[in-house]
Amino acid sequence: MDGYPPGSIWPADDEDAVQIREVYSRYGLAMYQVQVLEHGMVNAVIVGRMLPTMRRHPNRSAWEDAFDRAYDIELAKTFGNMLRALETLNFPEELLKRLRSAKTERDRLAHRFFREHDRDFLSRAGRTRMIAECEDAIEMFSTIDADLEERIRPQRERHGITSEWIERHLAAALTAASARDAASSETDRSREQPRSV
Repeated sequence: MDGYPPGSIWPADDEDAVQIREVYSRYGLAMYQVQVLEHGMVNAVIVGRMLPTMRRHPNRSAWEDAFDRAYDIELAKTFGNMLRALETLNFPEELLKRLRSAKTERDRLAHRFFREHDRDFLSRAGRTRMIAECEDAIEMFSTIDADLEERIRPQRERHGITSEWIERHLAAALTAASARDAASSETDRSREQPRSV
């Protein structure tokens, strides 16, 4: 937005502006949750296909290379192709049906949501409906993701990927991110210092 530095928070001058921001916020959260679900689908495929092949590789380096390649291939797929990969792994039909519904909702959000709500966006009541629809989508995607994770948990744990393992790696990633932020902030501050001539 003109007049504001990149990354700054834009002001909302009145209740309508706040509600409009909430529409965008909930929509963004719904699309974020779709991506979390997509990553969960990839995790399920990796657990189902790759983890059982671990002992077939001559060494850890070869295994890690194959694992990384498989992950890159799966992450590059569309939601529909991720779903087709899951369908080959004997997941319960009820879960696959819910994933198909999630794909339909994801496609609607990505391609038609604002067009379908062009008139709704012009009124408070309409924007409230838009926010509620996004909240329903967020709930759907996150519930399916949790159910998918619960389904693959026993198999991933058999291969050593326990909840404790995940927590340790998450903590390490958060520590590294915090260190990067601190270094970036220090670099920004040093750039702001006046230079002596």
